[in-house]
Amino acid sequence: MMKYSILLSTLLSTNILYGVELSPITVSSDKIEDSVVDNAQTIDTMNTDKIKLTNTTNIKELSAIVSNTNISGIGNRNDTTITMRGVSNYVTYESSVAMYVDDVPMPFSYAFGLLDMYNIGSIEVLKGGQGTLFGKSSQSGIINVYTKPLSDTFEGEISAGYGSYNSKSFYARVSGNTGIKNLNYGFSVTQNSSDGYTHNVMTGNNFDYKDFTSFSAKLNYKPTDTLDITLSYVKSNSDDGGAPFKSNTIEDPFNIKLELIDDSLKIQSDALSLRVKYQEDKTSFSSTTSISKYSQQKSDYIGILGGVDLDTDIDIQEFVQEFKYKRKFENADLTIGAFYSDKTTFDYQENLTLLTLYPMPISSLNTLEVPDENIALFTQYRYYFNENYSLMAGLRYQESKRIFNRVFNDFGAKKVSAEDTTKDSTILPTLSFSYYGEDNAHTYFTYSKGYRMGGYSYRASELLVPFKAESMDSYEIGYKKVWQEGWSLNSSLFYNGIKNHRINTFTETIGSIVLNADKAYSYGAELEIQYKKDSMLLYSSFGWTEAKYQTFSEDAYRPYENNTLLEVPNITASLGVHYDINANLYVNSSLRYMGERYYNIENTAKADAYMTMNASVGYSYEDWLIEAYATNLFDQEYVDVMIATPSNEYMHFGVPRVVGMKVSKNF
Repeated sequence: MMKYSILLSTLLSTNILYGVELSPITVSSDKIEDSVVDNAQTIDTMNTDKIKLTNTTNIKELSAIVSNTNISGIGNRNDTTITMRGVSNYVTYESSVAMYVDDVPMPFSYAFGLLDMYNIGSIEVLKGGQGTLFGKSSQSGIINVYTKPLSDTFEGEISAGYGSYNSKSFYARVSGNTGIKNLNYGFSVTQNSSDGYTHNVMTGNNFDYKDFTSFSAKLNYKPTDTLDITLSYVKSNSDDGGAPFKSNTIEDPFNIKLELIDDSLKIQSDALSLRVKYQEDKTSFSSTTSISKYSQQKSDYIGILGGVDLDTDIDIQEFVQEFKYKRKFENADLTIGAFYSDKTTFDYQENLTLLTLYPMPISSLNTLEVPDENIALFTQYRYYFNENYSLMAGLRYQESKRIFNRVFNDFGAKKVSAEDTTKDSTILPTLSFSYYGEDNAHTYFTYSKGYRMGGYSYRASELLVPFKAESMDSYEIGYKKVWQEGWSLNSSLFYNGIKNHRINTFTETIGSIVLNADKAYSYGAELEIQYKKDSMLLYSSFGWTEAKYQTFSEDAYRPYENNTLLEVPNITASLGVHYDINANLYVNSSLRYMGERYYNIENTAKADAYMTMNASVGYSYEDWLIEAYATNLFDQEYVDVMIATPSNEYMHFGVPRVVGMKVSKNF
């Protein structure tokens, strides 16, 4: 009943605000990028120009563009893994990084891979714990996404593209006024597909085909200058083939020879949200309500033990409510917020079948239900002593309850079940000190504490294998500066002290067990330089991270102390240039470098560093644009993610060279 009470209170507050005469004020979103220099933390920003320059068409392609960040997965749109400054959710659904889209929190990381990059206006990546600025829990960072804005006059755009491997893309968007004063609309649709670049020798089919469709609708109503109401709906469907892993070899990476059955992955996602914002003079109040559904059907053949077929069905539903109050004073500003989420459904079913070792197939059935509730209260207060100095202090209290109900049938054995309920609460502080120079520069020191709830491993052979809550103390020293000549600098040094660091390990049958290292750490440096003026846009980023296990309480894992943490690149770097040759013709070129990464606790499974280059040339005339492009221009073969078992290393290779053309028109 609690969630319905919150929803009712949101609607009532909307009606009350609507009936009050309010003085005029400009309403804006909670975007941070306008005050990036003033913010006492590292913030990487990408606008439409930068997204186009880097040819970023899915969230994984933000890797390396954002320093010390690796976004990967096992080849499909699910299981998105985000590693940021040494902290990763490697092959687990519960990410240490949270994501917001138009100020609406995405409730689960399974849906991160369904983000429609064609409809994005800007992206902000905030690093470090964000517990006192956002409602959604975020241990190591926030990805803050804003879609393309609505217009009060009719406008639109349409684009289509075709490239290697029968790659097709289509995007269309319209926006305008409904005919009712101050009521604007926006619709967009995206469809892209590819035949895939990996061939299944056994079946004769392409292995990793992809087909993605996303539809979004948005209504925005401004009954007064102080009230802004937005209703949004997004529906996404994905139909992908398998994740083409190669076992123990980098020879002939795009032919799969051990898969007797083609894999498949079908995903559906629906998200409905209501955002109400009231802003008057120096005060603002916002309420965001969302209801999300996610379903996944996955079939995966594994060529071990004579052949194993793994079928997985997942259904998730979640209700989220977030309130935020902001107030600006003469020498200070204050944020107070409340957050509530109710994952009413988290149903997981896994059917593992041995196909060829016995006269008839034998199955193992693993099902569980993991609903949970979360509540958080957070506040942040910044005081400006004068034009040069400020101090910020924040505090977050969060409380979580999770029910774990598991039933397991291990290859014909009698079904066994176990149930447990875990509850925990924590307080997370934030503190920062800033010095603002007269030359548009900002030097700061920030401390923040991040946290990820513990739980149980649901793919282990034992019914209840617990792992502890993970916490992190983050320290950052940074320097930012903007020059009038068009240059900007963003630099930082950081240190993370991690307690009960979460480690995902794999058994021979690709079952997983989650472990905890008592202590771990990561430290490093980041440098980003950008130049934009007249006909030139140039950006560069560099990140270096050292991340190690420090201590294990269990004797079996002490030999791995001082080993490198999983999936953490030692170096990331990127460089991009956009140049307008004349008023109609332009060229883009971008490089990305991803350092070496380890994929098992023993540090024997390692993916080598790699670098890729993208290039494009475009010609515009009036409202038309035609662009020719090439991604991975030099056809670099590289491993972007790996699954390591005691005797095998299953390698997934990145996308080879793709050459294509796009045509678009604005109207």
